[in-house]
Amino acid sequence: MASPQRLLLQALLVGLGDAVRRNDESAADRYHRRLRMIARQHFDTNPLISDALEHLLSASGRWLATKAAERYEADRQVLEHIQCVRDLV
Repeated sequence: MASPQRLLLQALLVGLGDAVRRNDESAADRYHRRLRMIARQHFDTNPLISDALEHLLSASGRWLATKAAERYEADRQVLEHIQCVRDLV
């Protein structure tokens, strides 16, 4: 059975992926902030998940900093990191 934190993490990953696909910067920013908060609160003790989350947060931060018209490569990177975290959870 999955823990509530893992279920929340899964929901946030889905939400971030959807926001990136829609190019919805405000939603992606909200999901990015929530992921950063949950990563520090609940996954610091699991180095594999913690490292994957740090890579995802870095990629999503770069996505947020990139102009909307130039996000294709950043989109791909964020979505790949989301899948990596999902595989670990």
